[in-house]
Amino acid sequence: MAMSDPFQELNPDGYTKVADLSELIGKKGIVRKLGDDEIALVRLEGKVAAFINICPHQHTRLINGYGGQVSGLNLTCPMHGWTYNLETGVCINGSGKLKMLEVIIQDGHVLVRKMNPAGFHDGMLEHGK
Repeated sequence: MAMSDPFQELNPDGYTKVADLSELIGKKGIVRKLGDDEIALVRLEGKVAAFINICPHQHTRLINGYGGQVSGLNLTCPMHGWTYNLETGVCINGSGKLKMLEVIIQDGHVLVRKMNPAGFHDGMLEHGK
């Protein structure tokens, strides 16, 4: 019996399952593949933020084996300390913006999709139960 792909499309609106909500513990991020992109997921204050796992400053990973520090609603890049608001993706101590994904929680699963014509959402949304 072939194993099912955990990244299969789950609904006609273009959302893809990328994790189970139970995998997101505290404010420690996890990394997944979504097509050709590496995405990061962080659970905070009852919501889940999902974004392309690349710092716009120096194009390094934000969440990896060493870090990405999450404090409140902010994530600090482990390389040079640039800090991004995880609700909006906006850098609060430099320029640039994270490429955010829309997130819904459905039956204990985290689903994401790219939103605008450039492929990314403008910030974190709270959807589903």
